[in-house]
Amino acid sequence: MVRIRFLALLAWLLTLLAACTPAPTPAPTSSVSSTATPSPTATRLVVTPSPAIASLTPTATPSAPRPQTVVPPTPVPTPGPTVAPDVALRYVKVRRNDVLSTIAARYGVSIDDILAYNQLADPNQLAVGQGLIIPYHTQKYTPARIIIADRELVDGPAYLDFDVAAFVQQQPGFLRRYRTRAGRSGAEVIERLARQYSVGPRVLLALLEARGGWLTRDDPQGMARARPMGHLAGAEGLWAQVEWAADTLNRGFYGWQDRGETAIRFRGGRILRAAPGLNPGTVALQVMLAQDVSPEQLADELRAFSDAYQRLFGAPPPTDPTPALPPGLEQPYLQLPWQHNQWWYFTGGPHGGWGSGSGWAALDFVPDTPSVGSCGPLETWAVAAAPGVVAYSADGEVLLDLDGDGDIRTGWVLQYLHISDRPAEGTWLQAGDRVGRPSCEGGIAAEAHLHFARRYNGVWVAAGGAIPMELDGWQAHGSFEYEGTLTRGGRPSRTACDCRQRGLNGIVW
Repeated sequence: MVRIRFLALLAWLLTLLAACTPAPTPAPTSSVSSTATPSPTATRLVVTPSPAIASLTPTATPSAPRPQTVVPPTPVPTPGPTVAPDVALRYVKVRRNDVLSTIAARYGVSIDDILAYNQLADPNQLAVGQGLIIPYHTQKYTPARIIIADRELVDGPAYLDFDVAAFVQQQPGFLRRYRTRAGRSGAEVIERLARQYSVGPRVLLALLEARGGWLTRDDPQGMARARPMGHLAGAEGLWAQVEWAADTLNRGFYGWQDRGETAIRFRGGRILRAAPGLNPGTVALQVMLAQDVSPEQLADELRAFSDAYQRLFGAPPPTDPTPALPPGLEQPYLQLPWQHNQWWYFTGGPHGGWGSGSGWAALDFVPDTPSVGSCGPLETWAVAAAPGVVAYSADGEVLLDLDGDGDIRTGWVLQYLHISDRPAEGTWLQAGDRVGRPSCEGGIAAEAHLHFARRYNGVWVAAGGAIPMELDGWQAHGSFEYEGTLTRGGRPSRTACDCRQRGLNGIVW
C-alpha cells in the first residue's frame, strides 16, 4: 500500500484558488405522453496526525467487483476511518465575513476545538474559501449494516454488461415513457449523469424506485412526481434530482475514502458519526439519504433502497476487502498536457473531477497568453499526455482512454474539460497530439483554462492522494479543494494561484 499524508488534518489553510467547477448541465424541461412535471479507491488510507489530533487514524478499504452471478449478500465489514471515540469530522469552507466565533456558533462546536484540529497560523486571519476541519463530539452512530459494494456505487467494470436503455424499457413505470421537451428519454438522463459523475446507474435507478416509484408506478403524483429522489431543498424535476443525488453520493464516497470525513448531517442539523466498520459505498448512501430524513428514519430509508434494488436487480453484490483500485497500482507516464517550450500556469490544486462532491482528481492550468479573462477559445493547444483513443468528445469535454478499448469504465482515462476544437470520438492520439483549445465550454469557468483529471476503473483518482498525479515528474500535493503544490526533484515547488507568476506557478518544458 502507498502511505499518504493526510494533509487536510495538518495543512496551514490557504486562500481558495482558481474556481473551476464542471457546471451542472442545465436541467432540461420535459414532457411525457401524459401531463408530467419533470425537468475505489486504490489504497488503504493512513493518516499521519498532528500532535493535537494524534488519536485520529483513518483507514478505508474499498470492496470487490460485482460478481457475474448474483449471489446472496455476505457483507464483510471493511475498516473505515477510525477517530477518537466521540469525534466526527466534517470539512467546511470559510464564508465572507466569517470569524472563528461565528463559525463555531454555526456548527455548534467550540472555538478551542476548531483551533486544535486545524493548527491555524493566525486564528484572527481567515480567508474566504479557506478549508476547515470541524470536529463534532458525539457518541451516536449511523447504522452499521453494509448495504452496497463500492464497485457497484462507481460506474466502472461492474456495469460493462448493463444496458440502461434496455432495462428501463422492460419496466412498467413512468420512467419508460418520460421525455424531456428536447426528446431525451429518462434512460438517457440516467446514462448521461452516471457517465459525468461516474456513479453506478443501478444505484441511481434503485434510488429512483425507492424514493419515487418511477420504475414500477405508471403515474406517480405529488412529491414523487416533482421530486423523484425525495430531495426537498433542491430543484424539482428528474434531471435536477438525479444530478443532486449523483453529486451527493460522490461526496459521501470520496469524503469517507479520501478525506477522512466521518460526520453525517441530517435534516434538521443533527450530526451522527458514520459507523467505523462501513465501506465508502454504504457511507455514500447514508450521506445522500440523510439530507432529507432524521436519524431515526435512516434505517427505514436504507431498507427501502435495499428492497428496491433487490426487486429490480436481485440481491446486491457482497462486499469484501479487495480494493476498488488494485494494490500497487501506478499511474502510467504522463507528459505535461501542453506543447514543448510553452509556459503554462498552475491555477487550481486538487479539486472535484466533476462537481464539488467527486474525488479531488483535477488540476487546472492556463497557458501564457495575453487573453487574460477571456473565455476564448485560446490559440494555444492542450495535447495528449499519453497515447490513447478518444472515447468521448462533446460539450467541452474529451475523455482519452489509455487502454484503447474505447470504454471509459475500464483502465486509466484522462479527462480534458473546457475544451473546444475537439477531435472526433474514435480518434487515436499519440502523446503530444492536439486535444483541443482551452475555453469556457462545458462548465462554470471565469476564463479559458484546462481542467485535467484522472479516473481508473471509473474511480476518480485523487490528484494529491495515494497515487498522486505526476506530469513529466511534477507531482501534485494538496488536501483542501483548489489549494496545493507541484514538486519535481530539486526544483522549486509551484503553488496553485489564480495568477500568472513564472516564479510561483509557472511551468515550461
